[in-house]
Amino acid sequence: MRFNFKKAAALTLLGAVFAVVLAACGGEDPTATPTQAAATATPTATLAPGVPTPTPAPATPTPVATPVPSLDAEAYFKGKLMRMLVGYNPGGGTDAVGRYMAANLPKFIPGKPRMIVQNLTPNITQRNFVWHADPDGLTLSTEATSGIVDQLEAAADFDMREVSAIGATSGGDSFWVLWGEANLPYTCADSAIGGVDKIQIADGAASWQDIGSTGFNAGMAARALGIPFELLHVAGGTGSSQQKLMLQRGDVNSWSSATVWSQLPRTNPGWVTDGTVTPFLDMSFTGVTMPDNTEGSFTCNKLEDYVGMTDEVKEFYRYSDLRTSFAKNILGPPNMPPEILEALRKSMDDAMTDAEFVAGLERASSIITRYTPGAEFGAALQSMTQALVDNLVQYDTLREEIYDTYVN
Repeated sequence: MRFNFKKAAALTLLGAVFAVVLAACGGEDPTATPTQAAATATPTATLAPGVPTPTPAPATPTPVATPVPSLDAEAYFKGKLMRMLVGYNPGGGTDAVGRYMAANLPKFIPGKPRMIVQNLTPNITQRNFVWHADPDGLTLSTEATSGIVDQLEAAADFDMREVSAIGATSGGDSFWVLWGEANLPYTCADSAIGGVDKIQIADGAASWQDIGSTGFNAGMAARALGIPFELLHVAGGTGSSQQKLMLQRGDVNSWSSATVWSQLPRTNPGWVTDGTVTPFLDMSFTGVTMPDNTEGSFTCNKLEDYVGMTDEVKEFYRYSDLRTSFAKNILGPPNMPPEILEALRKSMDDAMTDAEFVAGLERASSIITRYTPGAEFGAALQSMTQALVDNLVQYDTLREEIYDTYVN
């Protein structure tokens, strides 16, 4: 059952909660192995003379894990047709990963089922479709982002604490670039502080409740920097292929996305070298910086490098990290039988530890691999989503402020 976000009442400081979450996710690198903190010693009470030492309470028995029911995965998946849903039009980074998975992941699934790709836009519709699908393991999706903030959109039915997490193939890096032909008088984000010419980004924002993670993160960054910004509401999808088309038509003058900076030399050769797009702001996950691509470096820094770690900058990372932590994720519907989920997770682990498979994925998508196994990925989704739910009033207040200030 989907959590009723509008009735959430518990409020704690997201900074404290999210700091714990980041530690659980591996700190700076969202795929890093978590480092266990040193245990804090329990204080020992000093007893008065003549007072007997209390008898320790009997130890609580350690719970025994419920064994996963056995499954003849070979027989179950053999001859089946699986679907990989993608919530964006063909040609973008998420679509490239989804198509590679559909063509190559079945080799690692027992029984070697067939898998086809279906593009269903906008992405919120695709997420809802998979959420309501039969949890038989035959309907999966490739997602661009964690989906944590997207579940607060008015049309969302899903709850990221309950989805079946198969694995996250990438994540961490996120960028904001300007369209060269717009001739904006800015280079990196610090040059736009106090500027006049508005920088535009497109997102679905019919109301403040519909602002997606792309528009929200850009609005938060603009708010922290004090730069002229406009969030344009557009109907339909706003994935990479749609954003690039809007840039070429002159509908917008900038673009923000995750992971696909490294893909541009393949999908749009020359865009970096000839200044068709120019770096504006590194919006990556805490501790991650934008990597180089084969045409050049991402020459602009992160938000705190320009204005310091102000309260507004800290607030930006608390929420932007929810989006950028994981990318190109493989998910399934909630309530998937554990034996089917474990079979799919093992298949994903086997694929993502196969050098030939990973090399092919990076060639097909030009996206850097940072793999997070399904169990770890699912636990992080639960913790990070709960952190957002616990601070929903604060988040909704920020969404309203972004909408009122920047949406045209």
